[in-house]
Amino acid sequence: MKQEQKSTETVLIVNPNSCSGLTGKNWETLYDQIKEIFGENPEVAFSQKSGDGTTLTRNFLRKKFNKIVALGGDGTINEVANGFFEEISLGNSSGNDQTTPASPILKPINPEAVMALVPSGTRNVLAKSLDLPEGIVECCQRFVNGKPQKIDVIAAVTATAASVSTHSNDHSKEVTARIFLNAAEMGVGAEIIYRSKKIRDKIKSRLVSTISSIIATLPTYESNLCNFSVDDGRQNILTKMTMGVVANGRYLGGGFQTAPQASISDGLLDITILKNSGSFKMLDEFVSMKGDADYKHEDDILYMQAKKVSIKSKERDITVTVDGEPIGVLPGTFQVYQNALTLKF
Repeated sequence: MKQEQKSTETVLIVNPNSCSGLTGKNWETLYDQIKEIFGENPEVAFSQKSGDGTTLTRNFLRKKFNKIVALGGDGTINEVANGFFEEISLGNSSGNDQTTPASPILKPINPEAVMALVPSGTRNVLAKSLDLPEGIVECCQRFVNGKPQKIDVIAAVTATAASVSTHSNDHSKEVTARIFLNAAEMGVGAEIIYRSKKIRDKIKSRLVSTISSIIATLPTYESNLCNFSVDDGRQNILTKMTMGVVANGRYLGGGFQTAPQASISDGLLDITILKNSGSFKMLDEFVSMKGDADYKHEDDILYMQAKKVSIKSKERDITVTVDGEPIGVLPGTFQVYQNALTLKF
């Protein structure tokens, strides 16, 4: 696939495999439409493998490009957002609990740079949370006519799955640090995502792999006893958890509105915990989440807002995903950084 080499301040980071490969197949036509809308010939770089979006974004920002447009699914958008920051470093662990990952430290590469997103995935969950229009052309027009807005990002630091001892709940110092724009999931939802991606090489259909993973996971998944340390110990909660969500946006995949009060610019995490529910009952609870619910009268749902939360499983290992991508297991620390990224939409 030929890459364009043009003189411009705008770069398109494109996942040609997004939208079931249609983005790459139709690229020449799409690029002609984009050039007309942008009024310039933006530089184009194609991601080929996992992590490319982050590497490409960092490279272009260091070359003084100041507008980076992510064209792909939620995974590509997440990678590009991570590329706006240097590798995340870690501060000191809070308190005396050295098994909980330390707080992340974010350093932007170019604080003046602007990100835009043109969703072309199969779910486009972040776009739904941002109320973006459907369609590549429509989102490009939104970018051109939109105004830059500061938004929050959430940094997640979790144990890597490989660092977990098979004989205990101890964790080594190996951690994974990522930012995300929409939501992190823990528990049964994250486990379904993990299993679905694991069998994707054998089952090409995303729908079939997802349904297969739901059938394999829901009937047998058990809740886990977890400790939640909110805002460095301001509040400590010990509760069973079947599924947890730390959100910046309102929606998860499948259209579930798990954090209806969430705002991408309020400087707060929205934390939703489905407690000791049976897995099928949990699914029914999620389907019923809608509108401006605050869950105050839901016995099986715990909801709170905070700037930081550290979560540790007291029992089994719990899978964690961010923006639909598995990154590791608990323990994990999630911290919001207000107005850390400029998004034009």
